[in-house]
Amino acid sequence: MRKLGISALVAATLFLAACGGDDDTGDDATAASEETAAADETPADDAAEEEDGAAAASGLQGALLSAEDLPEGATVSAFDVAQLDSAGESMAQLLEGVTYEPADCQAYDTNPLQKDGADAAGMTATSGTDALINAVYTNASADDVASVQEYYDRCGEITVSGEAGGQPLDMTIRTTTVDAPEVEADEVIAVETVTESAAMPAVPTRIIYMIDGDRGVYVAGNPESTTFDLNALAVAALDKLKAQG
Repeated sequence: MRKLGISALVAATLFLAACGGDDDTGDDATAASEETAAADETPADDAAEEEDGAAAASGLQGALLSAEDLPEGATVSAFDVAQLDSAGESMAQLLEGVTYEPADCQAYDTNPLQKDGADAAGMTATSGTDALINAVYTNASADDVASVQEYYDRCGEITVSGEAGGQPLDMTIRTTTVDAPEVEADEVIAVETVTESAAMPAVPTRIIYMIDGDRGVYVAGNPESTTFDLNALAVAALDKLKAQG
């Protein structure tokens, strides 16, 4: 899978922030996430890759949280993790020419779902202005958690400035490692990100990564949500992964 740099992280952050506020930026972020970028491979390669990925992902669907696992009234939608590539590519196009500080933090390639050789499946749940993301993937290892930790040790604060889509852009992305919930996982790490910008609400996003054998699972959402209890849902998501054998 492609490694799309910090653009994919920005796209995911904007998606969750858009759900947590009613700023007009949310519409722009949603539109960017829904765009399909031009592929680097040939059409034949694309079709084969998509077919293989869809078959593998279908076997992981049962390990995802479902409506029965969530608060009543939550709307659940499946998503193809390849959409992260499309969202990241679209965001990368919007962010062409912007400046990152530190410059080497632009190369964000630690997302386990987008690692080479990994098959993945994901879902989103929304309830009012709250959103939750849950994903599972194969070919996991302790290196996934170590890579996430190493990246945020270096890039705990990133400033992004310049122009995006013809509009001035000035945002600061701050990420810290926070206490992870007590789960029976081989590896676990929780990181919390706050993106500050005059054009969008400063909604925190917490991601909890967990490894069980050669499979991984994560949940992401607003840690201040009164609808989705991230720690409890992390336990539920890991249990569901284990139940799939």
